[in-house]
Amino acid sequence: MNLDIKKECNNVMVIVPHQDDEILMSAGVIRVCEQNNVPYTVVMVTNGDYGCIDYSKGYARLKESLAGLETLGSNKESFEIMGYADTGMPERESFLTHLYNEKNEQKIYPSSCARETYGLEDKVEFHMKKYGKHGDYNRITFEKDLEMLLEEKKPDVIFTTSEYDMHGDHSGLYYFVCEVLDILNKKNGYEPKVFCGLIHSCAGDDNWPERDTAVFSCPQGLEENSNYKWEERMILELPEEMKKARGINNLKYQALLKHETALEPDAYEFLMAFIKDEEIFWKVR
Repeated sequence: MNLDIKKECNNVMVIVPHQDDEILMSAGVIRVCEQNNVPYTVVMVTNGDYGCIDYSKGYARLKESLAGLETLGSNKESFEIMGYADTGMPERESFLTHLYNEKNEQKIYPSSCARETYGLEDKVEFHMKKYGKHGDYNRITFEKDLEMLLEEKKPDVIFTTSEYDMHGDHSGLYYFVCEVLDILNKKNGYEPKVFCGLIHSCAGDDNWPERDTAVFSCPQGLEENSNYKWEERMILELPEEMKKARGINNLKYQALLKHETALEPDAYEFLMAFIKDEEIFWKVR
């Protein structure tokens, strides 16, 4: 089925865990919103600072996201930094999975460089903007920040990562989004549509997305290991300036190039495999 942003969406929110996820999963969504004057917000949950002992990596990656979004025609007013930690990909290391499963909502999960949220000098994180101070790295603070952000922006359509993504932050974020939406639904009847995209599939990053193809193929094992049906995917056809045939002039490619930190040799082919003529999602709510 085709996804028509102009018809489906009046106010969009893209919520992703790490810098470059917004480009891989939803650069086309952002571009189409920008072209058609559909209000949108890109929410960056973590600072992508895995393994760094200071703020340098987080600062660099946040600036790379801003540069990538600018390439798509966006500006920093459409970008929200939540400022939380990135502590690894497996569920046993994932910050967001740890937070989601934590029974003690006040327990702090420090990263290798911080115990509280941080943003940029000229673009502070959401908690600082609202409370004038940094927020603790614990469950209750993150949940309340996400709840307040959704209440403030009130998107009618949300794009986020999938519960079936192999990265613990991606699946953990999905569960948090659903939890907060359930809270808000009971509170005031708020019920936006939610679309999920896959980045790290069950087929493995070495196998999916297929390299050098213009459209996505079904990841091996997807239907056996999830509730997703390939024929039920929603397909967003990308604007001409983002089509694979444009080569180095492709706008999505140019936006992805801004993410120099992520484009390490062992990840380059995987990341570039998302440069296709479409983006795909599943409607989950």
